[in-house]
Amino acid sequence: MRPRTLLPSISIFSAALALQPASPAPTPYTEPYRPQYHFTPARNWINDPNGLLYLNGTYHMFYQYNPGGVAHEAMSWGHATSQDLTHWDERPVALTARGFPGKNISEQFFSGSAVYDVDNSSGYGNGTGTDAPMVAMYTSFYVYGQTLPSGKKVRANQQSQSLAYSLDSGETWTTDDAANPILLQPPHPYESQYKEWRDPNVFWHAPTNKWILTTALSDLHKLLIYTSTDLKNWTLASEFGPYNAVGGVWECPNLFPLPVDNDESNVKWVAIIGLNPGGPPGTVGSGNQYILGQFNGTHFLPDAESLHGQGEANWLDHGPDFYAALVYNGLPEFQRTVVAWMSNWQYAEKVPTTVWRNAMTIPRRLGLKTINGKVLVVQEPEANWAAITSKPQTTRISSLPANSTRNLGSLGKTLAANLTFSAGEQNGSSFGISLLATQNFTTQTLIGYDFATQHIFVDRRASGNTSFDETFASVYRAPLEPADDGTVTLRIFADWSSVEVFGGQGETTLTAQVFPPEGATHARLFANGAEVEDVLLSVSKVGSIWN
Repeated sequence: MRPRTLLPSISIFSAALALQPASPAPTPYTEPYRPQYHFTPARNWINDPNGLLYLNGTYHMFYQYNPGGVAHEAMSWGHATSQDLTHWDERPVALTARGFPGKNISEQFFSGSAVYDVDNSSGYGNGTGTDAPMVAMYTSFYVYGQTLPSGKKVRANQQSQSLAYSLDSGETWTTDDAANPILLQPPHPYESQYKEWRDPNVFWHAPTNKWILTTALSDLHKLLIYTSTDLKNWTLASEFGPYNAVGGVWECPNLFPLPVDNDESNVKWVAIIGLNPGGPPGTVGSGNQYILGQFNGTHFLPDAESLHGQGEANWLDHGPDFYAALVYNGLPEFQRTVVAWMSNWQYAEKVPTTVWRNAMTIPRRLGLKTINGKVLVVQEPEANWAAITSKPQTTRISSLPANSTRNLGSLGKTLAANLTFSAGEQNGSSFGISLLATQNFTTQTLIGYDFATQHIFVDRRASGNTSFDETFASVYRAPLEPADDGTVTLRIFADWSSVEVFGGQGETTLTAQVFPPEGATHARLFANGAEVEDVLLSVSKVGSIWN
């Protein structure tokens, strides 16, 4: 305990400080570690993307948000809009935790999805066809037991599924208190799982002329699939799982179709499932797996080749900071854009940021390609790059000697780089680029390729501030076979506190946060163990979206 005798002097010292000129606050969006082209709110905590919806030329992004601070509390739905998936306009909070601000919060608004009910099947519109509603379905987290306005009774810490709607393009929202929660608890025999049943994902299924809902029965590693004609009355159609990775709870499901190799006569359905903990090998905490199969309107039937032994998985991203991935509704059927939370529950509440906490990944266009005889999800960075990137500067190196480096000078803290090189016959060697480094390279983030194991890697052991979590200073790896011509290609996007790496045709990605010091702008190429040939490096500077 602090000695009582110190209190008067502390009070006097505090009063004296109050008379001194205040230190100027950093200009918004220039605070240390603030991402310059990844979405962050101006202030406060965010996690999962919610309710991603494209409507009338506008991309809506809702997200888990704490209106009152940088901790995971008072979960509400924040809202931002964009015309190009690059520049974002933060809008008023869409759904605010009931009882906020204050200590008596009764209901928090957990993750979910949103649709445009063009035919007003829900009846929330006025029926004229001019104001069809946006409808959001979310998980109500009831903090304590209570009887709701609908007359339904809930227990403490219960998770149930509820509806809200907007008639003004998402600016204001009305919760359906007369009916919520629409789904009170899981069906028999899973009623006891009411504390871990969440993240409703809704989409329209044209072949059956019905709405489809998937929810995660988290502890049991199951997805429950429902159907409806009006978004209010749901019929349980089937359940799916457990399969593949089951090291932690299942969360944040997605289900959508994609053509294989752009052949619309050969379509597979993709199920994306969040997992926490138990993410990709070599990581601690969160990750997203995917499973390919077919969906007939009621059942998701996985392909045999997409199933593995328990604990193995097809990872959507092999890095530690790609979680709660969600695809956009409202785009053309086979245009699937995904956004993920760029953090990890292992340390999300401890990262060294102050005004805001956590960010979203670059939006990514998803596809299915046959690569080396396997159908894989591929990802393409999706943004208005022409508006924020400079003309690329290209460096060609015919060979880089073994155990050597090539300094690239100061490239800045925000950049997009393409690095291509020959895989050759090297064994036990690696090649790559050091980014976000101090001039003496005592601080650096290493991104490269291990020729012996055919893995890309991100090494953040010396990346800057790693003290907030004992697992943070680690190396992360992901498999990538060379292309048919014997080359390896890495696309790298570096921001003030992150790197995202796309390998090959986008079949392998690796996302990681880093927290380098202010002057960490330097870069160099490195070749360890063997000579590397036919190196082509193209680097563009990326401007801030917060001008």
